[in-house]
Parts: sequence; structure tokens; C-alpha cells
Amino acid sequence: MPVHDCRTTMERTFRSVFEQTMPAGQIEIIAVDDGSADGSGEELDRLAAGRSGFTVVHQPPSGGPGRPRNVGIERATGEYVFFLDADDYLGPEALERCCAMADRNASDVVVPKYVGVGRKVNPYLFRKTVESTTIYDEVPNLYGSITALKLYRRSLLEQHRIRFPEKVLSGEDQAFAVRAYFEAKVVSVLADYDCYYWVDRQDGSSALQKGGAPAADYFPEIERLMAFVADRTEPGPVRERLMRRHFSVEVFSRFDPRYQAFSPEERRATRDGARRLLELWGTPEIMAQLTPYMRVLGHALRAGLDDLVDEVALAQAEDRAPVVVEDDAAFVAYPGFRDEALGIPDEVFEARGRLPVQRALTGMEWRDGRLLVRARAIVAKAGEGGRKQELVLRRRDGGEQHRVPFRPERPGDVPADEFVAEIDFTDAPPVPGRWDAQVVIAVEDVTQEGRLVAAEGVEPPEPRIAAVRDGRPLVKPYLTKGVGALALHVGGRKTETAPATPAEVTSGTSGTLRIGSTLAAALPSGDGAPTKVRVLLRHRGSGEVRATAATVEPVPGGLDVSAEVDLRGARWGTWDASYEVTVGAASGEFRVPFAAGDGEAPGALRGPRPFSGSGGDLSVKVGNSVISRLRRVLPGRSQ
Repeated sequence: MPVHDCRTTMERTFRSVFEQTMPAGQIEIIAVDDGSADGSGEELDRLAAGRSGFTVVHQPPSGGPGRPRNVGIERATGEYVFFLDADDYLGPEALERCCAMADRNASDVVVPKYVGVGRKVNPYLFRKTVESTTIYDEVPNLYGSITALKLYRRSLLEQHRIRFPEKVLSGEDQAFAVRAYFEAKVVSVLADYDCYYWVDRQDGSSALQKGGAPAADYFPEIERLMAFVADRTEPGPVRERLMRRHFSVEVFSRFDPRYQAFSPEERRATRDGARRLLELWGTPEIMAQLTPYMRVLGHALRAGLDDLVDEVALAQAEDRAPVVVEDDAAFVAYPGFRDEALGIPDEVFEARGRLPVQRALTGMEWRDGRLLVRARAIVAKAGEGGRKQELVLRRRDGGEQHRVPFRPERPGDVPADEFVAEIDFTDAPPVPGRWDAQVVIAVEDVTQEGRLVAAEGVEPPEPRIAAVRDGRPLVKPYLTKGVGALALHVGGRKTETAPATPAEVTSGTSGTLRIGSTLAAALPSGDGAPTKVRVLLRHRGSGEVRATAATVEPVPGGLDVSAEVDLRGARWGTWDASYEVTVGAASGEFRVPFAAGDGEAPGALRGPRPFSGSGGDLSVKVGNSVISRLRRVLPGRSQ
């Protein structure tokens, strides 16, 4: 752990290490104080006092995290090395899981799942755990993460003398991680546990947040890194894929809004550094796969149009490059677009079938038997002419789709970029399965499609009984794990609890129970899809079923269901209660929710006694409770 002026965040970081589920004796902590001036060094000494296996190294400031990390590697004695920054923290099982994966697969590198705290982490990166892969495999995209914050087999680092560049404020971890990827025989991806919580400082004081290393230090390191990649790959798809990442993330990122705060000298050094890398490795094949912004910058840099570079960067920072749509093509009109004096080809500005779309799920609710979906769905800076938006539901296993147009909820009452779609399950209802929601936006003949990812704070509504084509009549909206995109689970699980208020259960005439609750439903009015409900009691031992037709009354947002269940003469033992719900041709069972708490409810010795099981669902005990307890200790007695 490199530490430099992290006094306010260190305690949480180290606590996450102290609280690991891996035995403390198997964890060696090496913290290197790199000339801190805020008391971090003294705090390290305090934290380490009395803890075996906790080493603190104090050294003068070295100008970046490379030197303290290298010092840590030299002192490490463990089988594995894991790098943790003093702003960040670990999930409790992170080290145990990473080491277990490395042990299981003989992995040289394990990529943990990252969680952004105050920063964005690409939700599409490493969505699945992969036991074994290499840098040459396109999926998973290991090059999507070339930070050093991973688990490494220490023998790999020693055998190939993999170390960090020193005296560089940023960019040093890419060189380290890329070398490790190439030398590793096996890389594993652990994506099913939140391992590493990656924190952005709220005060924006980190070196990267301030703009990173100066161009004079930064670009030579990136050049060495790209030269290494070129040396280890043949011309072709693999090299293009890896170099494309370096141009996208390491080179053109230097022209993000931070570029506007650079001094004239730093801007000049940035342009010169990027220009050299473009001349070395910016092939037409690589450039064609970059964004219009990067292609325009690349063209201007190669042509020596430095003033145009600055104009384009400013337009990007101020978000004022309009989109021009003509027939089946779209262009981002940065400065220089169709300037006859410059003569830059239109294809440099072309969006290549990918419109600059902004889309987000902004709300959901059930309304009048329909699922209402609110979304922001616009083409940034494009005109209104010929534009349309659709919500498309696609069944995950393929073959079927539902298309629903977006419209203003109330004309003039919502922002021009926000729309609603109403999914009516009574009109060509879906079949059971999982359905993913996509937004399709078309401007003229150019179409863009993408997942509908929820905006911050948006939660899906509760499931509803609804008309489906067959199977169980249930629709459950949810957000996909990791990505947070809207999806629907139609049919649900076989043992699912009914979407209903907890049942009210009272004693009726001798040997009967009155059961009633309100089912949450999104159903058509009138006789379009008649709904029937039966209360089923299933004996836990024999499987015998007693069925009672329920009275069903429509109410706003659902159905009031009530039934009097006759248990006179019923077999002694436990009976589990379910609703059998039939909507049109679809039918399914759902457990009845009950909120009486665990254990038997009070009642007559010989009467049916409702109780709530471990799952919070209704069950009924039938028989003399005293005799039932005696039977547990007197085997051989039977009904």
C-alpha cells in the first residue's frame, strides 16, 4: 500500500484489511509512507503497533506511487501480492476469494470486481467470472482494466522483473499491468463478488483528478508501453484491439475537459506527445474504430492543425458540436466540418451508425393495468425532424419482441427529452421468460439501439399478477445485476410468494378458517381476461390438496380475495397455503404471505392453527398440539 497524505481515509482502508475473512496470519501488510506531510506516517505506526505481519516503511517523497509499490514488492514474502491504494477499501471476502481462485486455476493474475464510490466503473466490464483466460482472448476484455489494483503471483513478478516506472504521477500502473498480462500463463476474472471499492477523493485532490502527470513525463511512458505491445503482437486484429484501447484511454483522454486548464506549454507538449504516437501506430484500421472526436483530433494533429485541435477540444468540453443527419448517415459537426479551406473528408466526422444518444430509465409505475416506463431518450444536439423513439422488449432466448412507442406523458407537461411508454399486458401478452428492455431511437434513416439503464435512485415497482400467454400469470420488473438495466421476468419462480398483502386469517365455524388478502394485479377491466382464484391447502407429508374457490372483487390496483376453508376431518399435520390464480389461459400457484411471525398462532387445542413459516408464508397446523408433540417422541404411533 503506497501512502501519501491519506490521513483521513486510511482507517477505513486498513480496517477493511483487518476484517478480511482470510486468517490474519496469512496476510502480510506492507505500507510505504512516501513522504506524507499530514500525519499519515504517524498514523501508520499507530495502526501497526502490536500487529504481527504489519510492516511500515518511511521514505522521502518519490514523486509518484511507482517507487513505494516497488519497495513493497521487494519486501514481500507471500505467495501473492495484492495492491491496495490508501483511498480505497476491500470487501470482507476479497483476499480469500482471489487467492482461492488463483490456487484453483494456477492463475498468475486475478482481476477482482471493482465497485465505484463517487466514480463510475464500467458496468459492462467483467460481467461474468472467468476461471482462465489470456490477453489474446477478445472476451473477456482484459484490456478494459489495466490498473495495477489486482492479485499477482509474486513469482511472476520476480521471474520477469516486473516493476513500476518511478517518479511518474500517473500512467505507471498501466505499464505494470500490461506486462503482467502478457507474461501470465493464466489470468482469472472474479466478477461475482464486490472485491475492490474504488474511491474518488471528494476534494478532487488526487493526482489523476488534477490532470495526471505532466505530458513530458507521461507520454514517454505511454510510448514505451505501446512499443512493448507492438513488440509482443503481430499486425492484425489483436494488435489493433489493444492499440485502440491505448489511443482511446491513454492518448486522447489527455484532451478531455482538463485540457482547457493546461498552460500553453502543457498543451503544446500534449499535442506533440499524441502526434508522435499517432505517427508511430495510428493506422487507418485503428482510427476507423475510434469516436468522431478522436478521429477529428487525430486528423488535425497529423496535419499540424494545432489551432483546430484546440477549437475541437473546446467544442467537446462545452458540448456544443451539433449532430447533422442526412439520409442514412450522421455526422458530429466539430469545428472544421465541411470547411472548404481545410478539406477534411466527411468520413472523419461520421458517427458510423452510432448516434450520440443519451438514454436513461427515469421512473416506473403500475397504472390502470399497465406498466408505465419513463425514459430520457434523445439524440444529443440533433434536430427534431424525423425523430422517433420506441421501447422494445426482447425475449432473452431470442425469437420474440414487443414494440411500444414512446410519447409525451402530457404534451407540454414534461421536458422535451423525456417520454413514457405504456406496456399493456392485455394486448398480445408475453410468454414466460426474461425480457430485456431496449430503447430504439431513429433520426431520419439512422437508428441507434441500447439498454435502458436506470438513473440514480430509480427502483422497479413490485411484481403484479398480469395476463400472460401461458404459464404463471406474474410480471416482475427488475434491474439487471451490475448494469442496472430494465428487464422483466414473466412467470416468475415456481415457489414464489404471491404479490399480495399479508393474509388476514380468522376462525370461522368449527373447523374452518377465513383467509383474505389483496392481490396486486395489472389486469384488464371488463371480461377481457376473467380472473379466478382458489385457495389451495397442501398437506406437507402426503401431498393431499384441499381446494376452495375464492370470492374475487376488483379494487384499484388489485383484487380482494377471500375464502372460507373447511378443514373438518382433515388429516393431522401441517398444510401449506397457496393461491391458484387463473387469468384467461394462464394459471399458476403462489404461496400466501402471512405476517403472524414464526411459530404457531394461539388457538383451540383441536382447531386449525395458522402460523408463519421461515419464509413468511401461511401454513396451518391441524390436530391436537399436545398429542402431536407426544408423537414426536413416541415413534410408531400413526394417524
